[in-house]
Amino acid sequence: MPRVSFLMSNYKTPPAYLKRALDSMLAQTMPDFEAVIINDGVKDASYNLLLEYAAKDSRIRIIENEQNLGLAASLNRGIEACAGKYIARMDTDDICLPERLQLQTEYMETHPDVMFAGAWADVFTYDEFQTEDTLHPVMCSQQEYKIRLLFANVPLLIHPTVIFRNDFLKTNNLKYSEDAAYRYAEDYEFWTRCAECGKPGILERTVLKYRSGEQSSRISVRHAEEMKICVQNVQKTQFSLLGIDPDAYDYSLNFYLLDSRKPYDLRYKQWMDLILKKNKQHKKYDQKIMKRLFHNRWYNIVYYGAATKNTFIKRLRCFLTLYPDGYFRLVMALFSAEKGTENNGKQPF
Repeated sequence: MPRVSFLMSNYKTPPAYLKRALDSMLAQTMPDFEAVIINDGVKDASYNLLLEYAAKDSRIRIIENEQNLGLAASLNRGIEACAGKYIARMDTDDICLPERLQLQTEYMETHPDVMFAGAWADVFTYDEFQTEDTLHPVMCSQQEYKIRLLFANVPLLIHPTVIFRNDFLKTNNLKYSEDAAYRYAEDYEFWTRCAECGKPGILERTVLKYRSGEQSSRISVRHAEEMKICVQNVQKTQFSLLGIDPDAYDYSLNFYLLDSRKPYDLRYKQWMDLILKKNKQHKKYDQKIMKRLFHNRWYNIVYYGAATKNTFIKRLRCFLTLYPDGYFRLVMALFSAEKGTENNGKQPF
């Protein structure tokens, strides 16, 4: 039995991208792996390339769909076929660093309570040696992770960097949803169920080069609008479990609420108050953690929103909407600013 099973799905991947992905996989410093690759109903140049690589290296196993089934169904077929202790996701247009499997398996072995874990990735567009962005997710507790899944469509984990415990997936019957409502956010929906069953983790090391841009074959580029609708479907489903009517959901208010700068708008507070109220009734999430996250977010919105107001009265109106614990933080921030120590220009919280 191999220690790790790479899990990939191929559908019309540009051969140059696929070749680079396969080469990076075969160049791993930890050779004890298999590569389970689902060819999703295509007989093109990418398929021929897979056959060529499989003929040269017995670690590559190709599973063929007679017709195109889509990513979720293909990955589910792959999960059933994976024999490794761990399953490492990868896309056919990304590039693994040579030590990826070694680092991630060592992390999982030294964190036996972690059931699935992501890692860091460098983003490139045309030249893999020209990093244009870095994706450095920060770990949080399982309870906080579950709360954050209510808001972000890329919630703390970068899909092609994730490694799972195989028995965790199979014991809990965890598979990607094949429901068309989640078709372009199948990973996001998947995390919401994984988080209910086990603890997530983050290896704070770069293990992958993540291809982005117009030339990329990834779904997020080709189906951006459809993905947005699918993300909304995931979030509406999660809020419905709190007893929140889908008509009360507003994508523009909710999306990335906890993770990006927002303009001052009292509707953000009203939305968070509704979630807190419903969660207090249903007890689905840790209320203490949720309250801390929401109060911190509202303080951030008020603090920077007030700075954009041009009169004292308008700024005062902003500050009067703070939660009670926000007033203490505001006094401390103003005191620090008066002493000229405003965290050297950093956020005062």
